[in-house]
Amino acid sequence: MIRLFVAGYPRDASKADLLQLFKQFGAGEDDVTFPRDRRSRRKKGFAYVSVADGNAAAAAIAAFDAFKIDGKDLTVMRASDRPPKKPRRR
Repeated sequence: MIRLFVAGYPRDASKADLLQLFKQFGAGEDDVTFPRDRRSRRKKGFAYVSVADGNAAAAAIAAFDAFKIDGKDLTVMRASDRPPKKPRRR
């Protein structure tokens, strides 16, 4: 599975809206994730979408990077792995 970072979608977009876009590249119901702010529980303004393989990821990026939705450009790129966090001092 390849994770894609998706930003720039309308704030009122739902999981079903993004799934409809990325379903053609092999994304399923469980493959769309909206990170939320811990305190307010509001969406952070970006999402992660998992697709089956590298070819599907490249095709999704080519199709939807700079794709306009409600006058805003989507940003779609391969999600980089986050480095491990340093332990907190107590």
